[in-house]
Amino acid sequence: MVNGGRGRIHPVLAARDLRKVYQLGDSEVHALRGVSVAIEPGEMVAIVGASGSGKSTLLQIIGLLDRPTGGGVYVDGQDVGEMSDGELARTRNRKLGFIFQSFNLMPHETALDNVAVPLQYGGLKKKECRKMAEEALASVGLAERMEHRPNELSGGQRQRVAIARAIVTQPLVILADEPTGALDVSSGLEVLNILQEFNRQGRTIVIVTHDPNIAQQAGRIIRISDGLVVEEQRVEARTPVKAAPAPTAVPAGAPGTDQPRVCGQCGSANRAVAAFCRICGARFTEAGASAGMCAACGTGNRPSARYCRICGAGIATGNPD
Repeated sequence: MVNGGRGRIHPVLAARDLRKVYQLGDSEVHALRGVSVAIEPGEMVAIVGASGSGKSTLLQIIGLLDRPTGGGVYVDGQDVGEMSDGELARTRNRKLGFIFQSFNLMPHETALDNVAVPLQYGGLKKKECRKMAEEALASVGLAERMEHRPNELSGGQRQRVAIARAIVTQPLVILADEPTGALDVSSGLEVLNILQEFNRQGRTIVIVTHDPNIAQQAGRIIRISDGLVVEEQRVEARTPVKAAPAPTAVPAGAPGTDQPRVCGQCGSANRAVAAFCRICGARFTEAGASAGMCAACGTGNRPSARYCRICGAGIATGNPD
């Protein structure tokens, strides 16, 4: 397939022999053990696996949020291995859009301002940023909620704001890490329908999920186990999502649950009662995701950081900017 009309034939996003090793005291944790994947333009791909399998680590690395210990990542045919942190941040901003389970919205800003953040980082004028953010919010059915802050929105509406933020820069690929994981069944189906519609319009989407019903909505399923790709499956006929009874969503690791906390910085699974990630040391928020992730450029920062070390944007930790 020729991508972007440039006469080059290549996947829009690819990983070759990716390895990721975390040092834990005197021990090494091998999160990825030689993973190779290729995402073609217009695909909707689901990456599935149990907690701790390496699927979120893979998404972090192909999303340029972390660097691999070995192997290569290619975005639009370009090897990003030698890029500086600043170059990686600019590439993320221009070519990748992110949707997180915990939304990662700035709590003191309106939906419109949250969606406009990636555009402002990209250097666009305020008037143009506002117009594009309004269009993105309208496309996810939130034209009447633009001036609302996150605490004035439902969980499903917050995730739709996050989707609008992910698409507003017209990225090559949308990367979604458990996008329905913090939602009830109805809101989850609503979000999934929006993603499917964007895929039908030709957008490339990669979803990390543990839910087989959601995975069946993708055109291809990549199964990860113990840091390896163990199976790839084409989905010829996408089966409807079953709205099976499910408990109201509870953040992973919340009191009274035994669900592991998955670190938003490095993707590793931790004990439900953990306050800090056992691999990278990041602090967990009440929602279960580690603090310090920049909503504008996706850079990981220190848990106590108020501003991103790469782009200077305010970090969505609850601190007013």
